[in-house]
Amino acid sequence: MTHWKTRLATWTFILLALAALQGCGFHLRGSAQLPPSISPLRIHGLADLDPLRNDLRQVLTEAGLRVTDKQADAGSILQIYKQDRNRRVLSVDERGKVVEYELHYGLEFDLVDGDGTRLVEKQDVGVQRAYVNPQTGILGKEQEEALMNRDMRLDLARRIVERLQEQLSK
Repeated sequence: MTHWKTRLATWTFILLALAALQGCGFHLRGSAQLPPSISPLRIHGLADLDPLRNDLRQVLTEAGLRVTDKQADAGSILQIYKQDRNRRVLSVDERGKVVEYELHYGLEFDLVDGDGTRLVEKQDVGVQRAYVNPQTGILGKEQEEALMNRDMRLDLARRIVERLQEQLSK
């Protein structure tokens, strides 16, 4: 009988904890849901072959939207303005060689409906990463920076969707 009470208490605790997490607004990463009223959405301001465009398309689709390339089909337009990528030195060694860099990737965006009415005000969003610059293994350094850039792009796309969700749920 004691074993049964322990199991019941454990399951009750788990269910209460899950209910509390849901009640406080906690969501797993990638679980953003955008209102279907802004679908289909068109991405404007990024070249067709820009990797960020593909990442945004993927994240927006995961958030429940249909993404279109046609202006006439668009219920809303995600406008991307001035992208900014840079790399700055964080630290150097005693010989003046760079030991650590910081990568930054940011942009401005807004969301307008098909008539041009602004649904989400223009705002900045950005991501940063620091990485150690190895003194050997140049090829490995380039691969690490490329992987970091890919990760930053996907993170930037997720942050845009999170901002859209936050602004549209007001």
